[in-house]
Amino acid sequence: MKILQIAPPWIATPPSGYGGTELVIYNLCKGLVELGHEITLFATKSSQSPGELDYVFNKGLIEMEIDWSASLPPFVHYHQAFQKAEEYDIVHAHLSSGTDLLILPFLSELAQKGKAAVMTVHGHWPYDRNTYMDSYFKKFYAKDIATISISRAMQKLLPKGFRDIGYVHNSLEPETLSFRTRPGIYRDSRLHRNDRGYLTWLGKIVPDKGTHEAILAAKEAGEQFVFGGIVEKYDKLSVDYFQTKVKPLIDDDQVVYLGPLDVKAKNKLMGGAKALLNPIAWEEPFGMVMVESMACGTPVISYNRGAALELIKNGRNGFLVRNRKEMVKAIARVDTIKRKDCRKHVEEKFSPKAAAEKHIEIYQKEIAKMDRSERKNLTEVYRIG
Repeated sequence: MKILQIAPPWIATPPSGYGGTELVIYNLCKGLVELGHEITLFATKSSQSPGELDYVFNKGLIEMEIDWSASLPPFVHYHQAFQKAEEYDIVHAHLSSGTDLLILPFLSELAQKGKAAVMTVHGHWPYDRNTYMDSYFKKFYAKDIATISISRAMQKLLPKGFRDIGYVHNSLEPETLSFRTRPGIYRDSRLHRNDRGYLTWLGKIVPDKGTHEAILAAKEAGEQFVFGGIVEKYDKLSVDYFQTKVKPLIDDDQVVYLGPLDVKAKNKLMGGAKALLNPIAWEEPFGMVMVESMACGTPVISYNRGAALELIKNGRNGFLVRNRKEMVKAIARVDTIKRKDCRKHVEEKFSPKAAAEKHIEIYQKEIAKMDRSERKNLTEVYRIG
């Protein structure tokens, strides 16, 4: 099968640091190639592709200091990507940030032409948080678009109008993260020695991710908390949240912030932690950081919201809790979790091959559906003639 994967243009695929969607797209491409399919990834020149690579921009728009709300550069990226659509058996585009809504009219046009195309929704609605024009995109284009969700929880939240064709969990290549049989001490010249180990958190620092809640839980448990993540300078909500809620709790002793981290640093931080705290304040559609943590052998303690129930087997690879009080109690029990069980869960449930196989099933159904529609249309033409 010849498949076009279209990634967002904001950062490289896969990312060197923050960028869950781009990592998922790369892993999917890898799994599809391993199954013997022909893949073209349309991303940035700085990206890596297990198959062919096509692009407009040499590097990600963020690296070019372009604001997330800018629409013209993404339009150019997507317009050029969809110009190649007729060369493939199926086109797979990915909706992750506000400007990715630009893919909807292109996908709708392909469907109307009888071309097999699908869209994975990686985030949550509304996407357009500047002008709030999501309703127009959905009104004009949703009915034509075959949509894949990334969890059962997200599938339930898919807006009416889109054609729901199922869900596929995100995938992760376990070998990219080192398994640690036991937690350790985070050794850094900035930190005071702490022989009892530490807890961690990692991600984009915004209220929905519960960064400050994780810090408070660690403090109440009497644990050191070492965390990393990105404060998105173009996102006022992220900046304000960090300045007012998170930064006042950082003391460079019990609570230490390491800043944005690359893959190697993430590996070190998560692998050495006793647990990853995930006190989410929203219905998170997946939560790749939880899978990454478990791949390192590190249990996850998460609020039971969104897709957390689908990723965590309570008492086996982490704990599902309802509030901070329960999180503090779970921290005291984290050493009852076997780290090898965390790693095994990722290898069995979230491999690129598993995700690729599920996608191929979906692709085949869509191609068959379009073929049937085309034959039906031809039949109608002959009848009229």
